[in-house]
Amino acid sequence: MRKIYLPKIGARIIKSGVAVLLCFLIYQINCRSGILFYIALAALQCMQPDRISSKSIAKQRICGTFIGALYGLLTILLQYKFLLPLQLPYACYCAVVALCVMASLYTAVVLKLQSAAYFSCVVYLSITMVHIGDENPCLFVVNRVVDTLLGVGIGMLVNSFQLPRHRQKDTLFVTGLDEVLLTRDSHLSDFSRVELNRMLEEGLPFTIMTMRTPASFLEATQGIRLRFPVILMDGAVIYDPLKNSYPYKCEMSYGQASEIVHALQSIGLESFQNVVDNDNVFIYFQQLNNPGACQIYEQLRRSPYRNYIHHPLPEGEPVVYIMAVDLTEKIEAAYQTLTVRKDATQYKFLCYSSQDYPGYTYLKIYHKDATKTKALKHLKTMTDFQKTYTFGTIPGIYDESVERLPADDVVKLLKRRYEPLIWQRHI
Repeated sequence: MRKIYLPKIGARIIKSGVAVLLCFLIYQINCRSGILFYIALAALQCMQPDRISSKSIAKQRICGTFIGALYGLLTILLQYKFLLPLQLPYACYCAVVALCVMASLYTAVVLKLQSAAYFSCVVYLSITMVHIGDENPCLFVVNRVVDTLLGVGIGMLVNSFQLPRHRQKDTLFVTGLDEVLLTRDSHLSDFSRVELNRMLEEGLPFTIMTMRTPASFLEATQGIRLRFPVILMDGAVIYDPLKNSYPYKCEMSYGQASEIVHALQSIGLESFQNVVDNDNVFIYFQQLNNPGACQIYEQLRRSPYRNYIHHPLPEGEPVVYIMAVDLTEKIEAAYQTLTVRKDATQYKFLCYSSQDYPGYTYLKIYHKDATKTKALKHLKTMTDFQKTYTFGTIPGIYDESVERLPADDVVKLLKRRYEPLIWQRHI
């Protein structure tokens, strides 16, 4: 029999239950005034994973309620002042309701509150289709607004509650990406995304260092609201995602890059030359014949983050790194050849197998000073941090080894290191 996996009860579930309980208590204390259903519904809708989402929903709920209540009150006045005294057919009332639904939606658009449009219609229809026959429908309109405000207040209060923690805001936390934050299928889990954003919103000094290019990094971390620059291309650049700029680059000179390109060509290898110019990444290539390189090019060239140029490397253009991909035997032979050249000490060579293309291997060549350690030292200077705390998969290199640790557990570990409970301080 297959084991049934039961996830732990999360804080959001517990807080939702507490919010509903508070709604009951306040409803009883208030002599059962208002409608408990609407109070609890508003509270639950504000129970979002992070404060930004919670505030957004609260704004939508409040604005939508006022718009819907306004048109609901207008419909009630029309019904009791004109439609009923003139004994107009029910079809007229239906037409008024339909027109006011349109007006509610249009008002939300005009006020640039499109996200509140749905809530405005819900409130309006609850007034005109459910409670229009009440003894005092105008009183329901007032109560509906009060119930929403009360529910939103309870939801926001409960959602913002946290146990007392000591946050390490004087330490820059740094993690790897692949095999650290990403799952085995190279994705960021929903839990990790929500928890990281929550901590970032509350002041977590956090960044990432990875071998990935800016394009690959942005695709893998969509939805993460990073505030600090990140270290990419194995330490060759520091990229600021907020400004879309590169405040730090460790490049090969045009002469060095040309030497490597010619050396690769002499042993039958094609290459891509990655250049950062005016805060844009350009990837130059001259010819593509081997199936692996062709397949990679066809897959990646449609990306909005990548700019492939079929042209020789421009004269005088420095290069961040050069990449070749081919059959494993051919790349390994090239690696052996290049690393014994007289000028090999000017470069850093990385050779690793492709997970996406079995039988193929990557060869990446950087300037010798393009290292994560030097880039991190430069980043500390840029951000005025004296201390860093790093997470990675190589024991002895990072402050915290997370080898074979599931990605979600890495985020939980980061949370314990950044904001331990006041009686569990670690760093």
